[in-house]
Amino acid sequence: MSKRLAIKMAIGGLVTALALASADRPASAKDVIRCQAKGQPDVIMTLDGERKFGRVLSCIKGDFVADMTPCAPNGGYGLSYPTGSASLAKVVDRWQDYADHLGGITGYAADVSSLRFDGGFYSPNQRKRGAWGSHWAFKVDRLTGKATLMQEGKPDIGYACAKARPRF
Repeated sequence: MSKRLAIKMAIGGLVTALALASADRPASAKDVIRCQAKGQPDVIMTLDGERKFGRVLSCIKGDFVADMTPCAPNGGYGLSYPTGSASLAKVVDRWQDYADHLGGITGYAADVSSLRFDGGFYSPNQRKRGAWGSHWAFKVDRLTGKATLMQEGKPDIGYACAKARPRF
């Protein structure tokens, strides 16, 4: 085998190995957003960092989240089980698809200038068809890094957000 062919094969093998290694790493390694506010616990978002039900999901963590797994696809909803660990039961794309769901719901929408997570609970017995009780919303301006946490019955809280890189 010529030296040139051996080098090409070695480079090809290295490229393949790197591609396989990066496929196993979660996308969240480069898409973590940390939001901070004075006197408040941090809010952490992983954008397109989870895969479940054959979908790419974004998630949010904060002390305002309770009894649900707050992950959803862009433009869709994550539906959590109503009891137990409140893990994710399924994901749907339209509000009509959670009309018979009892439990936590997380909505997520992103575009080039903003991110928004909404969380709450839905009960089919609610008066307005298709209505769900939004208990919190977290909206981020991607251009300024400013965010607002809106919670039912509480004053809004302003946050400053920045891309973060996990240390390990």
